[in-house]
Amino acid sequence: MEVILTLLVAFAAGFLFMKFKVPGGMMIGAVLGSCAFNIITGDAQMPSYAKTVAQIVAGAFIGSSVEKKDLKQMKSIFKIAAFVIGSYFIMNVICGFFIMKTGRVDPLTALLSCAPGGLSDIPIIADDMGADSSKVLVLQFVRYLLGLGVFPSLLNLIPNEQCTTSAEKCTVKKTKKPINVPNTVLTFAVAGVAGLIGKYLKVPGGTMAFATIGAVTFKCFCPKAEMHRSIRKAAQLLSGAYVGSTIGMAQLIDMKRLALPAVVLIVVYTLGAAIMGTVLYRRMVFKRREAYLASIPAGASDMALISDDLGIHNIKIVLLQVMRMIVVISIFPTLLKLIAQLFSSIF
Repeated sequence: MEVILTLLVAFAAGFLFMKFKVPGGMMIGAVLGSCAFNIITGDAQMPSYAKTVAQIVAGAFIGSSVEKKDLKQMKSIFKIAAFVIGSYFIMNVICGFFIMKTGRVDPLTALLSCAPGGLSDIPIIADDMGADSSKVLVLQFVRYLLGLGVFPSLLNLIPNEQCTTSAEKCTVKKTKKPINVPNTVLTFAVAGVAGLIGKYLKVPGGTMAFATIGAVTFKCFCPKAEMHRSIRKAAQLLSGAYVGSTIGMAQLIDMKRLALPAVVLIVVYTLGAAIMGTVLYRRMVFKRREAYLASIPAGASDMALISDDLGIHNIKIVLLQVMRMIVVISIFPTLLKLIAQLFSSIF
């Protein structure tokens, strides 16, 4: 019953945000709705498989969007990925240092609290490594809201490059296409099996990465593979409700104590994303809106699920976000632990 109530509240809030045309409105509303419901009642609850389903759907969307011509251009992504991931690592270290100094937080907790990985993955990793997972969760939630709630809205203020230079307001036209049930079911089934294999193998970021690979492979053999927009909204609802249900009164109280570190995190990532996006645009790697989307410090699955709402359809950006997620979850923790030890010996 608690799960149904959580979903209903999340859907109501998400629907309201969609009506106000907020980018990624269903997901943002679902997060805030289920979070408010949990703070007020303490009864918000979502099963862990909700996140798994959302990741599989995101992977299926990415994979079914890839054409054979896109695969030929994959080599060009690696240099961009090295720049983006390297920039995020520098931001992570700088932000962690200032959080350690301003929040009276131990070095490892400070560094992990601003790692640009998944909101649900990093706190678990922090707990395994002996860091304060509750503080990590709170600050990761701040980063999540910044990346998903603030940055996309700011991105929406940038003129669309596809518009004419006239004073007319550009609107992204979305063609309504009927759902092809057999192709959608088959695409989801293939992505689901592949995603569950990745989850079972416990590969970092494996659920979404394997789901993407499965859907790409299926698309190569079946060009009609597709996922309908309505399923994207359902995945946004599940993902948002899951995240919001993890934030309760205890985390809200912690937010007051961690106010200054939260401000530090917002400032560092905002400046860092702006600089990174500008470099990507100036180097003509992406168009302006695409460059800043590639720099947003949100989860890969979240970006895959809301990029369509922003009218951006460059598959390279989403694949770039997937690569960032895998590296952050698998490699960053070890490096951050070494840096935490260095901070402890120096400061």
